[in-house]
This record gives sequence, C-alpha cells and structure tokens, in this order.
Amino acid sequence: MTSSRSPSPKIFRAIAVSFTIMALWLWPAETHAQEAINKTGLPGGSVTQALDRLQNRDCFPAEVLIVQSELDLLIAKSGGGACPSAAANIAMQGLRVMNGLPPHSNPHKVALEAFRAHPKLLDGRVSNKLLVDLLQFYEKQLDGATLSVTVESAPNSPYATDLKVWGSKKKPSLQFGPDELKIVSYSVSEANGNFLGRHFVLLKKVDGKSLVVVDPTSPQKDKSYRLERGEQGEGRFFLRSPPQFEHGYVNEINTIFTICIHRVGDSPSSLSLCDLKSRIDETAAALKTEGKLRSPREWRKRTAEFGLPALDLPQEIGGGGWNAEQCLEVFRHAGRHDLNLRDVVGGAHSRILLKSKTPQARELLQGIVSGEKYFAITITEPNFGSDFTSMESTSRKVDGGYLLNGTKRFNARLEQATEVIVITKSPENKRGKLNVFVVPIDAPGIEIQTLGAHGLTGNSYGGLTMTDVFVPNHFLIGEDGQGRTVFREHFLYWRLMQTAAAIGTAERALEMMAERLTTRYAFGGPIGRFTHLQQPMGQHTTELKMALSLAKEAARLLDQGKLDEAEPLINGLKAEGVEIALKAVDAATRAFGGEGYSDLVDLGDRLRDLNGLRIADGTTDVMRSDVVRQQFGPKFWKMATEGKLE
Repeated sequence: MTSSRSPSPKIFRAIAVSFTIMALWLWPAETHAQEAINKTGLPGGSVTQALDRLQNRDCFPAEVLIVQSELDLLIAKSGGGACPSAAANIAMQGLRVMNGLPPHSNPHKVALEAFRAHPKLLDGRVSNKLLVDLLQFYEKQLDGATLSVTVESAPNSPYATDLKVWGSKKKPSLQFGPDELKIVSYSVSEANGNFLGRHFVLLKKVDGKSLVVVDPTSPQKDKSYRLERGEQGEGRFFLRSPPQFEHGYVNEINTIFTICIHRVGDSPSSLSLCDLKSRIDETAAALKTEGKLRSPREWRKRTAEFGLPALDLPQEIGGGGWNAEQCLEVFRHAGRHDLNLRDVVGGAHSRILLKSKTPQARELLQGIVSGEKYFAITITEPNFGSDFTSMESTSRKVDGGYLLNGTKRFNARLEQATEVIVITKSPENKRGKLNVFVVPIDAPGIEIQTLGAHGLTGNSYGGLTMTDVFVPNHFLIGEDGQGRTVFREHFLYWRLMQTAAAIGTAERALEMMAERLTTRYAFGGPIGRFTHLQQPMGQHTTELKMALSLAKEAARLLDQGKLDEAEPLINGLKAEGVEIALKAVDAATRAFGGEGYSDLVDLGDRLRDLNGLRIADGTTDVMRSDVVRQQFGPKFWKMATEGKLE
C-alpha cells in the first residue's frame, strides 16, 4: 500500500501563481474600453490632475488602475503583499498621463514584465533601492521621457540606504514640483507596538496638514489622512485616519520617494472630454481666486492654449471640430461653475461667420482661435423684441458695401466685445427680409449705451445706436435678404447650448443642497431627515435628467442636419429646461435658509442668472408658443398674432 500526503503549501502557491499569471496576461485584449483609451489624448498636467483623470470612470475604465489584491497571490506569504508593486504600477500610469499620454491599456501585463525583470519583487518586503529600480524600469513606458528618483527617509527609518533624512527638527518634503509624483511609505503597527509591515501610497494632494492619497488597496477612491508630529519628536510623523475610519493602527511615515519626469517634448494630442472638463475646472479655480471668474475675455485668453474658444469651429481653421452632441456636455460642465460661462465655450456668436466664405471673415475667426476676439450680437430694439422680423434698423446699399442705421437695445457683451453681429432689415425694407453683418465694435458711427442688469453680470448689458455705419460687402454674412435663415440656424444651436449650461448650473445646486442636508443640524439632527426637503431633490433630479436626455436627442438631430425636427424640441427645451433649472436652484437656495440669501454661497447668483436666461435668447412664453405652432399648426400662431383663424 502506498502512503499519501497532502500537497505542500508551495504547490498550492505555484498553482495559484500560474493561474494568476495566465489571467493577467490574457487581461481583456482589444475591448471597447481599451479602444476608448487608445483614442484618448491628454495634454499632460499636474499629478493631482493626472490621478483625478485615472480615477474618473467617465475618462477611462477601472482596469487602468491595478488593485493590490490582483497581484497579492504572486507574492510570498511572508512578504506582506504586492503593495509596492501595485503602487509603482499606478505611478507609471500617472506619469504617462502627466506626459500627455493615455494610460497603458494593459497595466497587468506590464506588472508581470516587471516581476520577470526583478524577481525579488515576488519576495515582498521591498527595499528602497528595489522600488527605485522598479520605477526606473517603468521609464520605458513613458514614450521617451526620463525619470529621476530621490529618496528621503525619516531619521529613525530602518529602510534608509543613504544619509538623506529630513532631520529631527524638520518635516518630510510633501510639496509637489510641477513635474513630480510622490510615493509615501509608512510603517503600520498595532497599538501595542506589534509591527505589521509597511505600506505604499501615492500622494495626490496636500492642504496644510491634510493629505489625500491614492491607496493601491482601493485606487479608485481617495483616502485622507492628517499629518501629525510625534510627541516623542526626533522628526517622527504619523498619518491619522479620520475618526470614523480609525482602526487602531499606528501609521508612521518612514520614506518619501519623489519621482520627477523629464519630458522630451510636448506630446501631440487631441483633447478628450474628460481632460477638457479638468482644464475648465483648473481655469475656473484660478480665475475665481483672482476675482475674474465671470470675465469672458480673460477666459478666452487663458483657454486658447487648449482650444476651448474654438472647440466647435472647423478643424481647417484651427478649431476643434466638435459637434453639437459633444459640445453639449462641455456647456453643461461650464454651467456647473457659473451660468455666465455659457459665453466661454466655443466660438459662440462668431459661429455665424461660418456662413461667409470671404477671407476677411475667416481672418476674424482666426482671432477666436487665438483667444483675442470676442463677439456680441444685437437683435432686439426698443420697440421690438421677440417679433424680430419687424425690426426698424436698416441697411442701405452703397458703393462697396452698406450703411447701417438704427438703435438696438437689451443686448449683452457690447463693452467686452471686439466685434458685433448686427441684424437689420435688408435694402428691400420688407418685413422678414433681413441682413446679417459683422462690424468692429469701435466702427465710426456706433455709440454704445450701458444699462444695469439683474443677473448674468459677467458681461455688460445695454444697447447701441448706429448712424451711417459703413460695412464693406465682405462683412455681409450669407446672402442679401436671407438673414432670417442665418438667424434660425445659429439660434437653434445657441439655445440648445444655453439650456445645457442651465442644466449644469442646477445640477451643481442640487449637489450643494444634498451636502447641506447632511451637514446642517437643527432640532437635534441633520435637516435631511425631513422628507419634505428630500422630495424636491428627487423631483428636480429626475426633471433635469429628462431635460438632458431630450437635449442630447436634439443635438443629434442638429448634427444630422434635421433642423425641422430639432426646432420644436430645442425651443421647448429652452422654455422648460430653464424653468426646470430655475425651480431646482430655488429649492436649493431655500434649503440653505439665510445662508442661501447671502454671498457665502453662490445660489442667489444662480437664481438671478437663470431668471435672466428665461428672457434671453427666446423667452419662455414665446418658445412655448412656437412649440404649439410647430406641433399643432400655424392656426394657433395666427390666432395669437392676428386674433383670427383665417
């Protein structure tokens, strides 16, 4: 009889390692997600921005970030886990994004290559030198960029391999340079002093004594710690978890790895939606600090480098070539910061010049691309608003061009603009026959008047008077007498984008309301326990999603050239989308009580701005009437305007 015995733990580990290697090596090949990565370009940025993008599943699939547990089976049981290998791999992805590259589509495969190149990684308990070697190994994934790594240790660190320590009277270096990424290593011990091992995390953000990190155990979510100096001094520093997440462990910093990336040159790339949103966020934060958040000219100057002012202009003139459906999401995101940012995305009213083929018009559009130009538009007059076809301003044909006369009123942007789009009657002087011109704002014969405004105050508000303003032929946009078609096509696009901005404004207000309900206490508990405050959040969230869904459908129709189908949908959205947004912001403002009425939050501004937008670019009442006319026939419009059916 032969004896038998159980397989040894080494055999089980070998089997597990084999299967894990096979699974990782065959990690999803050319999936839809991977194709999305390969098509996504990034213009680089700071480590905070890079890690934000990697964590955002709207930008990249979750698989671009290795989770420590996916590699732990490969590590010797006595080694404590694959934390350093996972952290270095995530660092590689962050450095790629900082270098203007998309993240590697199969980081697990790259991790296996690293294990083959450095088999000691499988033993765990990685030394400082081995981690540096691993980081240098990943340099070849950076498309020609090179890395330099410096190591700084705590005075009492058993891992220090040189004399570079931060000293007993100093703090560890936790501030970022513009091209730096930091990995922080800390020892983990139980409260009784029992040492468990050391852990590695990527430093994402530092705010005073608060640290935000990306932890390989769950890299899709941020972790926060508070930096505290040890009572025993001697340069010892600890990371304290928030009270609700405290598990009794003692985390003492022992090593800071600073990785600096040295670029060969700028990586040519096109912007992704995710990255564009990040750039908008960065610019908004900077301009808000400077008190210039609502300055459209400042926005256009600052954002020309990454193409925001020309986003929806053709590529052949240096624009981004984004279609309506793509731009819808950008306007929506801009509106989250401030409704006045409806004027900083894309060419705005300069897009009317696309109807002109003259070199002079294209030259003006080049000024939009560079961020130097900004366009106003004038339609309404003292005696005519929604009934714009009855306007009184005239254009008279003269040698070499036209002479414009008339008065425009209740127009925005005139004091900020470099050029103005002017709509007048055509020389035929017939109702409905219109001409569209582009005129320098400082043209002889133009006089600007300024009015006060209750909202949308990022731009001026007022009007202008034209007295024999000469406009050369090459600045007539479209055909003589066909200005109504130019107006219609442009404002279908413009009204839709304004609605998207309004939706974004309201969505952010509801997020503020949600935070308020969980942090504001009254009568012994958070005010969110009152369901009468929760109900509006549910209602307005659903209504905004409905409006957004219809807006996307309208954008697709525009992109397909189906203007007749898009028109009633867009005009209806301009009416109802803005009203829905207004009700949502009103509910959020009331949830803040007295604070909502103050300038401690911007909800009052959002309310005023939306009240302005319900009038601007087509009033709610007129838009509703237009929907009825298009949906149920012109007889309803005839009844409204003439008081009779026939």
